[in-house]
Amino acid sequence: MTITEHPLVKKYLATVAREAAGLSPERRNELLADLEEHIAVALAEESASGDDGVRTVLARLGDPRTIAATALGEERPAPQASRGRTLAMLVLLALTGPLTVYTPPLGLPALIGALWWLWAAPQWRNRDKAIGTAATLVPPLFLVSQWVIPAGEVHLGVGALFIPFTLAVVALPAVACGYLLRAARHPA
Repeated sequence: MTITEHPLVKKYLATVAREAAGLSPERRNELLADLEEHIAVALAEESASGDDGVRTVLARLGDPRTIAATALGEERPAPQASRGRTLAMLVLLALTGPLTVYTPPLGLPALIGALWWLWAAPQWRNRDKAIGTAATLVPPLFLVSQWVIPAGEVHLGVGALFIPFTLAVVALPAVACGYLLRAARHPA
């Protein structure tokens, strides 16, 4: 068993990780790696292997909550997006499907702007941004596919396809916006 697998050390590091949840993942991992290295060096220097020796080293290191609070105080706060800007971007994103398909001169700039705004926003993970982008791009990609498929095979104006296509054009970007709104409210 390595020293970092000692139950007291694991508990100590887990407490620091939990209390430092507000840090960026990179900074939190760096903090934990530094603490782990410091603990290993201190235990090796003192030849401490028993629970009492580990407790002494951990006590000298300091309270895990204090360490996390200090690290949180040193980190610059992450940029926050206002609720109004988030909702405006989501409304624009929801409108891109119908605009792109039914009025391409308006829809294409709106689509490009909404996707740029989405990827510049700090409140979503890259995974959430990719899901939003994919759902938003389906209607215009379907429209492009209609131009590529030779005439006579699939007709957009056929009654059987018109209603499902229209629903998909409205629903997919709206579903993507609902997903992004939920992800912004409940970050993982």
